[in-house]
Amino acid sequence: MVPRGVLGRVGAALVVAAVCVSAEMLPEVMYSVAVPHDVAPAHIVHKIKLKDGQTVNKLMDSEYSDYFAALDNGEVMTVARLSPLLGRVANLRVATKYPNGDTQVFAIRVAVKDHQSMLRFLKPEYDASVYENLPAGTELQDLDDLEAMGEEDVRYELLGGHSVFALHHVGGMPTVVTRQALDREAQDLYRLVLRAYDKEGMDMAEAKINVHILDMNDHAPVFTQSMFYFFVPLNISRFDKLGRVTAHDGDGDKVVYRLAYPSNTFTIVPQTGEIMVIEPPETMVYELELEAFDKRKPTLYSDVLAKAHIEFRYPSDSLFTGESNDIEYDAYPEHVVSKRSAKKRVKRGQLRHTKELVFSEADGAVEKKVVFQLEKEIQWETFKIRDDNPWVEVDSNGAVRIKKKWDYEELGPEKTIDFWVTITNNDRNGEYFALSHSRLNTIMLSYFGIPLLFDHNIHTKLSN
Repeated sequence: MVPRGVLGRVGAALVVAAVCVSAEMLPEVMYSVAVPHDVAPAHIVHKIKLKDGQTVNKLMDSEYSDYFAALDNGEVMTVARLSPLLGRVANLRVATKYPNGDTQVFAIRVAVKDHQSMLRFLKPEYDASVYENLPAGTELQDLDDLEAMGEEDVRYELLGGHSVFALHHVGGMPTVVTRQALDREAQDLYRLVLRAYDKEGMDMAEAKINVHILDMNDHAPVFTQSMFYFFVPLNISRFDKLGRVTAHDGDGDKVVYRLAYPSNTFTIVPQTGEIMVIEPPETMVYELELEAFDKRKPTLYSDVLAKAHIEFRYPSDSLFTGESNDIEYDAYPEHVVSKRSAKKRVKRGQLRHTKELVFSEADGAVEKKVVFQLEKEIQWETFKIRDDNPWVEVDSNGAVRIKKKWDYEELGPEKTIDFWVTITNNDRNGEYFALSHSRLNTIMLSYFGIPLLFDHNIHTKLSN
């Protein structure tokens, strides 16, 4: 039987052994740096990246330890002039420890070089440029003096923008080229870093490169609408402005406007897109074709012409007053209706009273469903939608049907559906042709018009 005292001593030994086994010497980490021989004391040579809880124990003794010191935050700095070490490599070892007792040594090789032979770029920062849309392999401009000085055998590394730019060497000179065609409208500035190393990998220098993507005129102006509508009182004065058309240029260039075909009645202000009356109207309805182009070289013109639909109305027209009114069109021969009346005849120019309806988004959920009926003033009238519309279609009898399920989010910020309907009187005793404009929006549903030249405004309130 072992005495109790002996067991106690054995247990203590086992505990000590366990503690010793748990502490480890972690793998050594090595760094290489270069410093000028004429730096002043307190120059930071290198900073060790310490992990959580890791602390600097000491700078281990060596023949160079009198020239350097290791601080608690991991910085290694000079404490004396390094001129005596010119041309030599000082090998330093910094011991660190962790809270659990683990230790780790950082070996730092410090090459002391003449400052004239240290790697350096002529400038700390460069501004380069390249035009957008050029093919891959295009060299960046304004980088003629990018070569690092101080060493003959230098290797380079490009940091940042690896998927967009590549580093090439032409006769030992570094050049930066594109890997793909660039789009200035997507990104107009890239920030890169060029790093240079000596052949031993001890000396290093960096330079920033700001790459500016230059604009090419690759976007023609596009009108914000294919059709612009203007309803104008007949008492408008000469040189009054009816309204404005707008176009957007993807390059941000100034847009200029003009009429595609000359007009004796209207002109357009090139700089603003405002349409102006220059002569009294000879008819009640006009439709102008418009063109937009940018002020760049080469000049780009809008691919698709826009249209301006202009309708003149009497000042007392309900379009302006909200009241019904009889309009006499005899002064305008193009609008005269045959006086051979049918049994039911609409007064020329009589306005229909405004009707108001309210819809929810669910009302437009079933395709082909009739959502409202355009009313005939006489039995021979037929209806036809003038331009294709993704949301509604119109039967010849005036039934407005859902063409595509209404989606509140897809209706745009105004939540409107605009369409024009042509109305034809097929009575052989009194034929006429008219246009009806319809608008579905978020407020209400209503329509009104005049049979020769009348307008249907249909508004709908759509809720999610």
